[in-house]
Amino acid sequence: GGFSLYAVRGGASHVTAVDSSAPALALARRNAELNGVPGEKVEFVQSDVLEYLRQCRAEGKVFDVVVLDPPKLAPSRRDLDRAKSKYKQYQKAGLMCVARGGLLVTCTCSSAMAQTNELLPVLRAAASEVGRQVTVVRTSGAAADHPISPSFPEGEYLEALWVAVS
Repeated sequence: GGFSLYAVRGGASHVTAVDSSAPALALARRNAELNGVPGEKVEFVQSDVLEYLRQCRAEGKVFDVVVLDPPKLAPSRRDLDRAKSKYKQYQKAGLMCVARGGLLVTCTCSSAMAQTNELLPVLRAAASEVGRQVTVVRTSGAAADHPISPSFPEGEYLEALWVAVS
């Protein structure tokens, strides 16, 4: 829900927020209300995001911006290969639904992904497999209100790649 609210506040004319969790969507709706976001600006959809994106692709629906912010997919390094496969699935589906010249934001909250710098290579492979060109315009991590202690490197688990898609 947070990305959706920021998108509307940033000038998006319409936002579609997809989540498989009904409670998460209920919180997102309530957060939108509390922040004065008009109901007609945000559509909340309960669906598996891969199914939703595949349906959009089948219908020829594209978006100017797609944000992929999945839950923690790699709780530990032993889960890394499975997680990379899942991230690639999300990224391929997202890339196919971004309009040419649009923006894809792909995120991880898994320290195993962030600390091994695997997100970009996975995105590179996903883009190649679907025939899309990507240009990294920004890499970001935790905001200033989320400090990282040098004595606890596992705290550095947030990473986002902002890429232009052509």
